[in-house]
Amino acid sequence: MEKSLTNKDIEDGKKISIIFSNLSEENKTMAMVYLSALRDKEIADSVKQMNEM
Repeated sequence: MEKSLTNKDIEDGKKISIIFSNLSEENKTMAMVYLSALRDKEIADSVKQMNEM
């Protein structure tokens, strides 16, 4: 499923990039681990939801 980016998506991405660039290397690693866990949870939840149909 392909989604078009809105201007808000682009502006949010720029804000996230600025915030991320100001983090220490250790905090960047922690942020990436956390985001990866959120993505994994989202995938697991969608699979669970599909299996319940």
